[in-house]
Parts: sequence; C-alpha cells; structure tokens
Amino acid sequence: MSSTSLRVMSGIMFLLGVCFCVFYYPTYAHPPSSLHGEYAGADTDQQKNEPLKSPPAANQGTNESGQSQWQSGDKNGAPESFSSPGTEQSVVPVQKEPTEVAPETPENITNPSDSITPQTPAPPAVPASNTGNQLIKRVDSVHNMVAITFDDGPFPQMTEQYLAVLDKLNVRATFFMVGQRIKYYPELARRVAEQGNEIGSHSWQHARLDELTAEAIAEDMRLVANEVQAAVGQAVSLLRPPYGARSDVLLATAEQHGYKVIIWDVDPRDWEDPPPDQIVASVLGQVKPGSIIVMHEGHVNTLQALPVIIQKLRERGLEPVTVSEMLSRDITQSDSSLANEGN
Repeated sequence: MSSTSLRVMSGIMFLLGVCFCVFYYPTYAHPPSSLHGEYAGADTDQQKNEPLKSPPAANQGTNESGQSQWQSGDKNGAPESFSSPGTEQSVVPVQKEPTEVAPETPENITNPSDSITPQTPAPPAVPASNTGNQLIKRVDSVHNMVAITFDDGPFPQMTEQYLAVLDKLNVRATFFMVGQRIKYYPELARRVAEQGNEIGSHSWQHARLDELTAEAIAEDMRLVANEVQAAVGQAVSLLRPPYGARSDVLLATAEQHGYKVIIWDVDPRDWEDPPPDQIVASVLGQVKPGSIIVMHEGHVNTLQALPVIIQKLRERGLEPVTVSEMLSRDITQSDSSLANEGN
C-alpha cells in the first residue's frame, strides 16, 4: 500500500475518533437529567421501561410520623436533594425556591372550625336558677311581669334601634344571639350588655341542636360562651335552641353545663313580617303573667310594634323584664304550661 493511501486511512481513523469523543462518549458517560432513569443505574429491562416518577411536592413529602423525607438545604426550607425512586443517586430539583403559601383566609381554609374556634377555654356557665327545671316556656308563679326576648341578632343598623326603643322606655330584655354574629359584630353585643340587657345563646350558627350529639351540643355551647365572654366579659346561662326544637340529649347536656333552656309561650310570628298592628294584636292576644315573648331582630315591623307592645303591657300591669330577672322572682318555677306545649 502506498504512503498516500496510509495517510488517507490514518486521517479517516483520526476523524472517526474525534467524532466518537465529541458526540457519542459524553452522552453515554454523562447522560442528561431527562435520561437519568433510562441509563444511569438502570440494570434491568423493567427499570428501563418504568416511567419516570416526579419528585414529591414540598407539602406532601412526609412519612407516617409526619417528618420530612428530605433534608432541608437552606434557611428557607427548600429541599436540597431527594433519593430517586429505584436508584441510590441524588437528583437536584430544578426549582430550589420554596413554594409560596397563600395566607389563611375564609375562602381557602380547609377546616372551618380552625378559623372560628376560640383558643381560650370556655368560661364557667352560671345557672339561671338553683331549681332543677331545665325547660322553661312560662313562669306561672310571677303575676306582674313578662319577659321580652329577641332572637337571631345582632344586626348592624337594626340592633341599635331596638336598643334605642328599650332605653327610651326604660326596659331591659333578653337577646338570644347567634355566636357567629357575635364574632362578626362584637361591638353590638357589648352595647346590648352595657345597656343592662341580657345575652343568651341561640347556637353558634342557628343549627338544629336537637339533631346533634351531646358532644356536638357541648361544643356549640362552648363556642358561643367564648364569644360572649370575649365581647362583653360575661358568662352565658340561658340557651334558646333554634326553632325551639329540643331533644332529651339537648336538655341533659344543657343541665350538665348549667344552662336553662328557654322557649316561649307567646309568638307573634313576626319573622313573617306581618303589619306592626298585627304583631301587637298577636302578642296581646296570647300574653299572660309570667309569659315569655319571642320576637326577632332585624325586622322593621317588629321595631315599629315594640313601643306599642311595651305600652299596652304596662297598661295591663305587666312589666317587661329579662328572663333571668323574672326567674329570680319565681319561688317554685313549677311551670304547669309545659304540659300544654302545643300552644
């Protein structure tokens, strides 16, 4: 073979070697991260065919004990590395910045009770009376008083007007308030109490307490009691279940926690918004000495009827007072009207 042919062959071999070093060897010896699972550490056909698994999310990388599966590599808690499934090598995540966590708002809270449950212990409830009767709809042994009660508040721009009427006529009433509304409008609850009125529980969110377990009822009472304590610094001893619905479990739980369950014997159905004169006539047609009158906050017609009702009651020799004041004047608290609850 001539020297010229040798030189040509040598040149070709040299170029092939250069091409191998430049294009093939780096890919085989140092595969990119996207090919890591296919080449590096893949010793079996099963591993070659297995789809790549994504790294666990930052808020999901916990084991049964709740500890992180990786070690934090910086002060912000960004993961430095994690073990790739099926291998002993480490893969560095592309994004090292920690994921921004949205602030806790009413819209993104997973467990609503986390945002509404007070952290302070419930204040001790003070029994309304030393007697054993738990369910009260009228106090028969009182002859010159009636109790005026309002449900469902407080209501901005309405509760203040109810208070103005009561204050002008020197009357004190019992307000059975919804716990969540006290949380939203604590200043209104304070004004009610500062004027000498009484606050009772009307459940945390107007729920059917008669359908709940004893534990759930006790928790409901605790939530409302904490809100009243935080807003006005007073304990709660009166409970009016929404719709007047009660059960043996409710009555037993109330007694266990020192509550009286207060319903009513006079209901003008003012929540249906009848005319004010109809509300007045309905109250006067049902009322007796010792009656407990139920009305509702947030209704203009009730507000207009209220001063007339108070005036007409006084004309009959019946002074409107709070539930607790009327109970304090009761000696026997033997409410015979309980046998006729359908009225």
